[in-house]
Amino acid sequence: MSTKEKIEEEKKRNKHNLTPLELQQEKVERLFQKIDKPVYIPEPYKEKPQIQAPKDFVRNVSGSSAGAGSGDFHVYRAQRRREYARMKSMEDQEVKVDKEYEEKLAKLREEDEERTAKRRLKRQKRNKKKTDTIKKKDTPKDTAKDTNIAKSSTANETNTAGNTNTDMNTLPAKDTHTATAEESEQANA
Repeated sequence: MSTKEKIEEEKKRNKHNLTPLELQQEKVERLFQKIDKPVYIPEPYKEKPQIQAPKDFVRNVSGSSAGAGSGDFHVYRAQRRREYARMKSMEDQEVKVDKEYEEKLAKLREEDEERTAKRRLKRQKRNKKKTDTIKKKDTPKDTAKDTNIAKSSTANETNTAGNTNTDMNTLPAKDTHTATAEESEQANA
């Protein structure tokens, strides 16, 4: 078959009774004829379109004397299908909203925890700095107190053993207790 015969055969062919393959082939050929023209390709739906709410006014109402006709079941089935689809979309929407809410709460909790940890660290540093400065101030005094206490304890031991040392300089610096007459008599006895 030559190309001329193919072209004549195509012209003779009925354009209204094409197979799906021939239809697609014809569409592609039309696109190639207008190759400079941009092709519109629609974007797919990102979200399913909302299903309409049920109608307030019902048109397919049977009369009081009428029985169920042959088409009533199909009407009922279509209404039931639409209602189930609407209920499912409402449930999906609720799940989506709940999920978004949980994600938002988790994000807020995480931010709060980070902020709290940062503040806790600052507070601990500040408290440590305070305790370190207090310890530095108390450290020289504490060592002096400890040596005075050690001296006084050895003096008291020698005092009780020999009862010879009654010098007041050996008493600890912190002890400001004055002995009563009864205590001094008991200590001398």
